[in-house]
Amino acid sequence: MAGNNIMHIRRQTPFDAAKLAELMKEAGVELLLASTRHNTRYLTGGYYYPLYMWDAHARRTQYLSFVCIPRGSLDDSFFVGRPGEEEVMAEADAWPGLCYEAEKITSLSTAARTVEVLKERKLDALRIALELPSVPADVFGILKDQLPRAEFFDAVPIMDKLRAVKRPGEVKKIRDGTGRIQDALAAVLTSGREGLTTAEIANQAAKEFRKRDLHFLYALVCAGPGFFRAPSEKRIWRRNQVLHIDAGGMLDGYIVELCRMGCLGRPSSLAGDLLQGCRDLEKAVRDLLRPGVKACDVQQGANDFLDEYPLGAHGRFIAHGIGMVHHEDPVINTNSGDLLQEGMILSIEMEFLHDEAGHVKIENMVEITGTGNELLSSPGNDWYLSNP
Repeated sequence: MAGNNIMHIRRQTPFDAAKLAELMKEAGVELLLASTRHNTRYLTGGYYYPLYMWDAHARRTQYLSFVCIPRGSLDDSFFVGRPGEEEVMAEADAWPGLCYEAEKITSLSTAARTVEVLKERKLDALRIALELPSVPADVFGILKDQLPRAEFFDAVPIMDKLRAVKRPGEVKKIRDGTGRIQDALAAVLTSGREGLTTAEIANQAAKEFRKRDLHFLYALVCAGPGFFRAPSEKRIWRRNQVLHIDAGGMLDGYIVELCRMGCLGRPSSLAGDLLQGCRDLEKAVRDLLRPGVKACDVQQGANDFLDEYPLGAHGRFIAHGIGMVHHEDPVINTNSGDLLQEGMILSIEMEFLHDEAGHVKIENMVEITGTGNELLSSPGNDWYLSNP
């Protein structure tokens, strides 16, 4: 019955509870209310209401749930969801096991039920962390109006830091997904033919992803010379032109991204030099990737390499953490204060843009290991040739 709550036997906490408590203490918050799909799945051990897995919107509202975790009192954690959700959570054996159901399937009803529970549990006068960029404005209004003694802070930095270091099971999923995307892109690039539009190539990538049970997110396709990457019916892959597919997919909630190069026929010597630049830049960067290294030093090392490289004026290096969202901690730039840690996953992107040859790019996924780093797929840093 809507509004009731039922306690189930609690499964093992699927996240690092001690680390979360420490992060909450550092941020000065006493209660976490997580609501986004990725953080809900992370905290519950993979659960999200199945109907809304890919789109939570409905007429004039949206599905909304909260994972509610008091700092220092993990056993008092609870979930607030839609009518009927308690049974679905129980079937999924999802953490935390205690589910309160809203009266209606609306975000405002969930907010109202959350307020009721917080007041019942005397948690209504705390410093509360919400995922502010994602909480609907009308929901935030209800929480602020009906919890006047509470203070609200952003939970995103807390959750970003919590997810930054991947557990072995997470690394395994990302490695699996990376292998699937590698095979999918190889299939597309080696089957290319003259006259295909970049939109057709992106559609083919989507089909190859689905063959491998990989959820397709996007494919940016660039046929050179030229730097336009959005799939288009106006852009054609022609003989002896290079082409890259920069694509992303998702496996069981974890995002994987790769970029691979192809050519119809034989690439020019200039294009070959640019691809070699990607290889050399990747080697220079990977020599820096190990636990304890400052993230800013990684970016600076890449910049220094390009400053001295013969074609470096055309080069660029981008890197970022990746996992349940596209850009996660650590932040890689010259202003970052992050340190690399064992278990972090990075996307590293090496690219050279030249008016005559086009946009030559390699992107790989890298795990920071105890002694250095490891690619999560084969290097993929050579040409995939079609009709050579």
